[in-house]
Parts: sequence; structure tokens; C-alpha cells
Amino acid sequence: MTQKKDLAQQMSPQARMRSAAVRVALTGVGLSIIVLIAGALAGGAAWAGAAWGAGTGFLLTLITVVALALPWERFPLLASGGVMISFAGKIAVMIGVVLVAGAHRNAWAPGWFFFSFAAILLGVTAVEVATLASGPHAPSSRVEADGGAGAGEDSSEETNR
Repeated sequence: MTQKKDLAQQMSPQARMRSAAVRVALTGVGLSIIVLIAGALAGGAAWAGAAWGAGTGFLLTLITVVALALPWERFPLLASGGVMISFAGKIAVMIGVVLVAGAHRNAWAPGWFFFSFAAILLGVTAVEVATLASGPHAPSSRVEADGGAGAGEDSSEETNR
């Protein structure tokens, strides 16, 4: 366990982003396949709803993977806008889904769509957050790396006066 933790602390921010991109891609594709199989087993409108949900979830996963995999260190002025670019892409996908799926909404089960979409979105988000939060910047690893909170500092009231 400590060896894994040491490896996570040694990863550069770029390597951590690439690692998150791979994990997010695998999670999104895996959940999309699971949802499609479940919808196919249920058949009919459930299949159509699961297909719409899986497709939407996959597109949002793809946007997240691209945003994580881009070498933002090469474009430092755009790096802070990467999150906003990703967010704008996700909004565009959702607007497109509402416009395109709106004409076909009677052909699919809304519950299957929302369940499929939510399962993929929540799974991908959890993996992304967990991967990115596991580095040396995480509060738990910062305390250990510093030897404890406030190590080496005298924070008594007498020295602060």
C-alpha cells in the first residue's frame, strides 16, 4: 500500500492527468457496455432508452478524456480555460441530445435513459476525482510529507507577538 502511495506522490501532474484520462476512458466504456447489455436484455423501449443514455454518457466521457489528455503544459495560457472548454463541450452535447432526442422521446423509456446516463456520469466523475485527488497535493499526503501539520514552525502565541 505504501509503495502505491509513494508512486502516486512521485507522479508528475501531467502523468496524473494522463492516468486519469485512461481510467476515465476505461470506466466510461465499461459502464456504457454494461448499460447497453442491460437495455438489450430488457428489450423494446428500455433498449432505446439505454442506448440514448449510453451514447450521451459516452460522448461526455470522451470530452472528459480529451480534456484530461491534452498537454496543457504546452499551452499555459489556455490551461486555466481547459475546464471551461470541457464544460462548454458538455453543455453543447446536452443541448444536442435534448434537440435530437426530443423528437424521438416517445420511442424510448425515459427511466432507462436517465439511469444509464446517471450511472455513466457518476462513475466517470468518481474515477476522475479519485485519481486526481490521490497526489502529493492531497491533504492526507501533505501532512505525512511535511512530518505533520506545522512541523518546524513555532506557532505559539509568544513568538507571534
